[in-house]
Amino acid sequence: MNIWILSAGILGILTSLVHIFAGQIDPVRPFLNSELADIPKATLLACWHMVSLILVISSGVFTYVGWMNADYMVMVVLGLSITYVTFAAVFIFVGWYFFRYHGLIKLPQWVLLLPIGILGCIGSVSVDFIH
Repeated sequence: MNIWILSAGILGILTSLVHIFAGQIDPVRPFLNSELADIPKATLLACWHMVSLILVISSGVFTYVGWMNADYMVMVVLGLSITYVTFAAVFIFVGWYFFRYHGLIKLPQWVLLLPIGILGCIGSVSVDFIH
């Protein structure tokens, strides 16, 4: 068992649940009730669901690899981990652009995304390739 990668998976599952359920309350429902035209609404809603899928599937990969200690998938985990770190960076930069330093609080998604990426990275580099 790789506890680092497994921890990334468990945190990812929790993050997925927060995204799917809490995200329906704010921002999805208000967004769908807005006066925005239907094409941008449909496009952004599709993107929301694609993010949901990425969160769920990648969390499943992290959990499987961590639990089974599937070292042969370490590069997949590293790639996903780097993706999570860059997702966190996007929220930090977009938050800064719109709200300056308040962005860290107004767009707090980075708080969950960054640890998943870091845990996955630590777990990836801790794999012993000599068997």
